[in-house]
Amino acid sequence: MNDFLKNMRNSGKKKTSLVRKNMDSNYVTPEEQRIPKDRRSSAFNRSSSIPEKEARKQEFRDLIPVIAENTTQLVKEMGRIAAVSEMIMESQIRQQNTMADFFESLKVLMAHRQSPDDMQTATTSYASGTHYTKDDIISIINRMRDQGATFATIAEYLSDKGIPTFSGRGHWHAQTIHRLCKQI
Repeated sequence: MNDFLKNMRNSGKKKTSLVRKNMDSNYVTPEEQRIPKDRRSSAFNRSSSIPEKEARKQEFRDLIPVIAENTTQLVKEMGRIAAVSEMIMESQIRQQNTMADFFESLKVLMAHRQSPDDMQTATTSYASGTHYTKDDIISIINRMRDQGATFATIAEYLSDKGIPTFSGRGHWHAQTIHRLCKQI
């Protein structure tokens, strides 16, 4: 029974092949594998010669003036960038001050400005070249209403005289005259 168990254990094992799977999912045969002498030498190999170390030291000594020159140039450029940044900042401050002065002047101007009711709005007749203000048109309407004219008669009179509407578009209508009379 002992032999039977051994056979059972051995029958479930996979046979290892000589072909090994590489990390990038490629199969490598033993002939394709590098042998230790083909591999790179260790970076920490202590067998480097003294002349190589001296050569590297000399290369670093030769690079020091170049590094110093580049560092000096970098410092100069950083100074220029700082000067330009300072000029930009001063320009932005002047711009902000100018905008503040503008809005302060506008605020003062608006405080002294007449209210919209005090200002006269002018309408222009492009056909006749005459100019009428809103107050002039309303006084014409009131005068005609006092004389007994109807809204339609007043609208026809204003259209015949070439007096434009307040918007400058369209025509005078009896309903428009009626609405103006209600507002007065």
